[in-house]
Amino acid sequence: MLGPAGAVGKTALDLYAGTGAVGIDLLEHGAKRVDFVEIDRRRGNGINESLATRGFADKASVYRMDAIKALPRLVGNRYDIVFADPPYDVEPWELLIAGLLGNNLLNPDAWIIAEHRSDLNLPDDISGATVINRKRYGDTSLTIYAFPNTEETAPQR
Repeated sequence: MLGPAGAVGKTALDLYAGTGAVGIDLLEHGAKRVDFVEIDRRRGNGINESLATRGFADKASVYRMDAIKALPRLVGNRYDIVFADPPYDVEPWELLIAGLLGNNLLNPDAWIIAEHRSDLNLPDDISGATVINRKRYGDTSLTIYAFPNTEETAPQR
């Protein structure tokens, strides 16, 4: 979905990271930095091992905590791409996007890629984010939100 050069030079946040496969894929495709948030200690350790094995340990950090609670700890970081794949029984979207905005974690023109169950229809607009694409893969769907390059999402100086 990002295209062949879509990750090059970008900073990314992989929330509810699981094995870290998405964030590691972004690094393999040229992302400058990826932060991972995964509450499960064993999976977090696995992400660290995968990063070290692939030579990406210096381009990533792993936070072993709840995704929503991690957002204030990430203050000072800015992301171009946020990928979120929460458990299907959790619907954190409004809290998540409000937390990303409230903690000033998004670069201008940032994308949030929300993976969710297909029977959940996420709104076209959340906190100024607008849907730019939707893809369905059986029981799983991706909804991609973009933030316009406005003063509200511009870096704070």
